[in-house]
Amino acid sequence: MPESTIELPGPAATVEEFLALRDRLATTPQGGAAMFVLALEAYARDEALGLACLTTLIEHKQLGDGPGGFRGKAPSRAAQQALRDRIGAKPWLARSYLQGTSPATGYAAPPSPWRVAVREQPGDVAADRAKVFVHCTGADSPRPLHLVKNEQGIWKANNWSSLEVGCRPPVAKSDEI
Repeated sequence: MPESTIELPGPAATVEEFLALRDRLATTPQGGAAMFVLALEAYARDEALGLACLTTLIEHKQLGDGPGGFRGKAPSRAAQQALRDRIGAKPWLARSYLQGTSPATGYAAPPSPWRVAVREQPGDVAADRAKVFVHCTGADSPRPLHLVKNEQGIWKANNWSSLEVGCRPPVAKSDEI
């Protein structure tokens, strides 16, 4: 099973910075998965920024018209509620997908560059659809993420529910959100 480690420069400060990185990295399923983790981390730190970043990485069929996302589009109300309930309530969950974090340190963000480990299974990646597995430092097995490639060649999530599932709670309280 091929495994990749994708390097990210660290937290996204603006949606424009995020988009520039997305356009470089999300040209592969593994890069799309790493960018989705970065968007989740942005959401855990700053709901407005994170929602904009996530909107740019979710398949267009799962977006609707609405405020709070990006360019007049936003995830469904149900998706936004799930994000609030799962990531917003447990911000450390998003950082559990960054290599170098652990429950013992409260999933404190590691030094930059950040690394996301992604595994693909033979047969789970096609020309325009992929299922990859993102390693979680607070779980015993990686979590599946389903992606589709859009017309611009960017891999976007269309099923990420397993990345919102809990993991081991932090032992130490992190000062970071």
